[in-house]
Amino acid sequence: MNCMNCKYADWERTAAGRLHPNGDGKCTAPINLPQLPKAFYWYGSLPLGGGGFISRKMIEKFEGCQRWQREGRK
Repeated sequence: MNCMNCKYADWERTAAGRLHPNGDGKCTAPINLPQLPKAFYWYGSLPLGGGGFISRKMIEKFEGCQRWQREGRK
């Protein structure tokens, strides 16, 4: 399994609406931050995760991605 056919994969497109030949995109899966007990708080602004960049050309596979879901038929 990889990011191909995942509903959260947002692939770059050309002006004509076709998939861009560079194969790049980003993962748009929602991230749910854990609820902290009342005695704790987030220091500063909410933490932001890094990454999210994906590529149709990448050889590696994201085995066991908890967010992967097959995209619906268009």
